[in-house]
Amino acid sequence: MRPVLPKATSSRAWTVLVLGVAVLATGLYAGAATLPSQLELHWLTVAVFVVAITVGELFRLRMPSGRDAAPLASASALAIAFLGKIDGESLFDVSAGFVVLVVTAGLLLAAVVRGVRGGAVGLDQVAARLVGVAVAAWLARGVAPTGRSLWDLEVASSVPRSVVALGMVGVAGIGIGVEIVLTSAVRSERQRTPWLAALRDEFGEVAPLTFAVVVSGPMVALMAPVLGLLSLPVALFPLAITYVAVGRYARNRVTYRQTIATLSHLTEHGGYTPTGHAERVADLSLRIGRVLGVSDRDLRDVEYAALLHDLGQISLIEPIPDGATVLAAPSDQRDIADEGARIIRHAEGLERVADYVEAQTTPYRQVRELGEEVPVASRIIKVANAFDDLTGGSDDPVQVRAANERIHLGLGYQYDPEVVEALAVATSDTAVGRVGEPEPVAR
Repeated sequence: MRPVLPKATSSRAWTVLVLGVAVLATGLYAGAATLPSQLELHWLTVAVFVVAITVGELFRLRMPSGRDAAPLASASALAIAFLGKIDGESLFDVSAGFVVLVVTAGLLLAAVVRGVRGGAVGLDQVAARLVGVAVAAWLARGVAPTGRSLWDLEVASSVPRSVVALGMVGVAGIGIGVEIVLTSAVRSERQRTPWLAALRDEFGEVAPLTFAVVVSGPMVALMAPVLGLLSLPVALFPLAITYVAVGRYARNRVTYRQTIATLSHLTEHGGYTPTGHAERVADLSLRIGRVLGVSDRDLRDVEYAALLHDLGQISLIEPIPDGATVLAAPSDQRDIADEGARIIRHAEGLERVADYVEAQTTPYRQVRELGEEVPVASRIIKVANAFDDLTGGSDDPVQVRAANERIHLGLGYQYDPEVVEALAVATSDTAVGRVGEPEPVAR
């Protein structure tokens, strides 16, 4: 089976790949001369860490937004960058280039396995992780006078171990930061999302795992003089617990989203809206929101509100033709939105979702002329719903163009110009604004 690769590789992705290749070439130049002797001397240590990195890459964690994280692989890769004394093994006195080669072996082995199994390889993610670890390795092993791991400064310069530990954490943070910056740069270009917004979401969603990784890597090096190679599983155990907890949270989020989606199907089964309308509006709302730079935290409520935006139609005696509320009278639109919001408010924790649904029919001119507060989420849903009502879910270029032209007629009066501009970007390419498919719930 052929590996699943991205439909298109962005220029930033190519830049990250080139950086990764440059790092690998530098590692080969710095470590190739001593590679055979170092492998013979440290074969067990290298084997343990290559396996740990490979397994960590193969068991990536799918976040609620669709992002993939590999905390166990990142922590293992950072750990070998700091290694020095290892109980029961030879002193791990190697160059940063050798560390880069070991990490590359683990990352590429995992990429090959994922490709053979038909999974997404994500070479740009692999390259970003390699660059981040290489930066940490060069900082750690370049600072120490002996060329060993950073913690050897304790012996060479009588630096307190607590300071050495803090230095390791700082270097690990820099390495992870480099990886996140590169990853967010690629994601922002693919999604047409502002880079700062992508960077904010990258740091925000994986913050608990990031802190755990930054601490776990140095812990391995600090424990190795006492526990030997056993320090790797011991130090990674708390991170593994965090991994499981975050994974459970992500699955709960998926289940909750499925519950909301099931409720949104009431209007479809009742014959009020076309099949798939709510899902299409939710998908388009998310993509528009990402183009506008809406945070992942807020996008969650945007998605829920978009799924439930037509819920009030179940109160209608006679369904609207094709469920197209965009063609209904303004008073009917408000009644439907108000009824939907009233129903949603019976559910605890969905107050903001109800507010978004209630405000979705407010014309943009009331924001522009009267200064009325209308959430951006409501303006997004208004545009996304109008687009799907006018196209009927068709991706035919003629219908898409006609829908965009119709929406432009209400520009500044009914619809927010910035949201309409984001709609044009999102509908110009179906890949815009997409992160990944949600992870299915285990059954």
